[in-house]
Amino acid sequence: MPMPLLTRFSRGPAWTTAAFAAFLAAAAGALVVVAAFQRHGSIRVDASRGIPAFVTGLYPTERQGKDYFAWSGGRVSVRAGLVDRRAAWQCQARLVNWRPPSAGPADVRVEADGRVLLERRVSEPRASLDFAVPPVPARRDLDFEVAVSPTFVPGPQDPRELGLAFEGLRCDPAAGAWAWPARQVVARASLSAALAGLVLGIAGLPAGAAAGLAVLVAVAQGFSLASGAAAHLPGRPPVSLLAGLLAVLCLLPILAARFVRPQGLSTAARLAVAVSACACCLKLVFLLHPDKTLVDAVFHAHRFEMVLAGRFFFTQLSTSATPFPYAIGLYVFAAPWAALTADHVTLLRTVVCACEAAAVLLLYPLVARVWGDRAAGVAAVALYHLAPLPIAVLGNANLTNHFGQSVAVAAIAAAAGWSFAGRRAAEAVGLALVAGLAFLSHVGTFAVLLPTLLVLALATRGLGRDAGRIPARCILAATALAVVLAVGLYWGHFFEVYQPHIASAKAELAAAFGRGSSAAAPAAHDAGGVPPARTTPLQLGFSGAVRQTRGAFGLPLIALAVAGASSLARRRRADRLVAALAAWFAAWAGFLLWSALRRVEPPYVQDAWEFIGRVEMATTPAVAILAACGAAWAWRSGRLLRAVSAGLVLAALAGGARAVVSWILF
Repeated sequence: MPMPLLTRFSRGPAWTTAAFAAFLAAAAGALVVVAAFQRHGSIRVDASRGIPAFVTGLYPTERQGKDYFAWSGGRVSVRAGLVDRRAAWQCQARLVNWRPPSAGPADVRVEADGRVLLERRVSEPRASLDFAVPPVPARRDLDFEVAVSPTFVPGPQDPRELGLAFEGLRCDPAAGAWAWPARQVVARASLSAALAGLVLGIAGLPAGAAAGLAVLVAVAQGFSLASGAAAHLPGRPPVSLLAGLLAVLCLLPILAARFVRPQGLSTAARLAVAVSACACCLKLVFLLHPDKTLVDAVFHAHRFEMVLAGRFFFTQLSTSATPFPYAIGLYVFAAPWAALTADHVTLLRTVVCACEAAAVLLLYPLVARVWGDRAAGVAAVALYHLAPLPIAVLGNANLTNHFGQSVAVAAIAAAAGWSFAGRRAAEAVGLALVAGLAFLSHVGTFAVLLPTLLVLALATRGLGRDAGRIPARCILAATALAVVLAVGLYWGHFFEVYQPHIASAKAELAAAFGRGSSAAAPAAHDAGGVPPARTTPLQLGFSGAVRQTRGAFGLPLIALAVAGASSLARRRRADRLVAALAAWFAAWAGFLLWSALRRVEPPYVQDAWEFIGRVEMATTPAVAILAACGAAWAWRSGRLLRAVSAGLVLAALAGGARAVVSWILF
């Protein structure tokens, strides 16, 4: 790297700002760890969230109805490190007694530090083991065992030796005791927060912005490190590595811009980069927390390993047991990074979060260039990351859908932001490749992005001969090429999967036009001698559509988006970004109206709800842009509206924080 570049990048007040932000972040990180540990530093085990690494002797989690449980063997060991043993710890284990009568009641004995803490016989259907582990100031771990006897073997098909079914376990400092987090945890929180502050200061942000973002990172990291199993397991979540990832995501675009243009990025652009990078790393801080459930992440890791092994074409059963091709765009995109780690669950999660950060960042140049409003561009990036639905999809580990959404955002940003002038062929091919990757990433992305691009082309064409004709043609050509690539490379290999659906669609069309219905009805009656029972299908309806939309975007973003739409309407804007907004909302309105009016039979209800959620998620960029426009307009419209705008943005921040924190609290 040329020395003049490094000198220009690091000189001036950047290092002073970095030191100031690092100091504040380090102090905030330490304080938050101490404060959060008092409320959330319990040692917790919940069968519904899996079995943590410090517990041995429990079999994998099972489910019966609404009950999650894990069978024990003859001995369960809990060895939690980084525990303040100067105070006693009060523990409670919740048991379900599903032992068969032939096994008899279970005798339970709890031992710790060479002492017997509890002995009792469990014969009731549900039981609670309450015991206190006495203080041992010289120790820094909590180590106890629960012995269950006699064990029993369920049968020849299940040779396990079973004791009792555990629903959960919790240990808290005794009432009135003040337990401190381990020094290692406080040091990790302070160091990683200080590194984040240094990165944000070196990035060239104003002192207030750098310090504010650094403190936000410190608070989130400190809360995560002081909560649940993270407070007692060294190294998880890996905040030091995430601080390094923050440096890459934050500084790499700024350095790259220096090579492209001597003046580099503007302050607003740097802030947008920092906001998206911080959002990515904070999501990973909670996503990689030991209490975060894996949900479908292991499924995606297995699919990823199949792709790495050379198997590219496979299907997946939907919730209605209907097979459909499962797109592999995420797995192919992540394959080059597989050499970095054998932990493919963490790899896929990191790739998905990083791609989201990069895609959402593209909203800034789109808004800043077309509307000339840098503040709204930064706000669009921030508000997208606070929308509830993308957070929920990420938390549920629907990684292919989340990745496809990110690539779709990039495709629409390119279609709406590129000029398609001097290098129109190269830009059209580039758009086709991005859209093709989106089409190959998730079937829902294909279904929603395709009409969105088509409507965008039509809306762009309506802008006038000079402004819209050539870009519209390029968008249409790129979309057609992307469809050809997606079908030719992947979707076209599953014609036999589509045949039953094509036949069903033909039958429905024939019945709708009155052909063949007279023969079909008697056949259904004769098959069983009784007319088929009428079922109660799903009908979303207007009120259901409103509830779905409110849950997907949250009331603060919806209120700001309404204000933004009103502001745009008064100014009567007609440009490429407005065309993109029209395309996003046209696809949303069409699919949501169709979902509100159609009747879905019970086996397909869950599939219908999932598709509605994907349509809502695809519209999130438009809501974020309009909300940012509304927030910027209100901020500039006097003190009262400025206070309202700030309050709604803070409410959106609180909602996003609650959604992310809910991943680890139970």
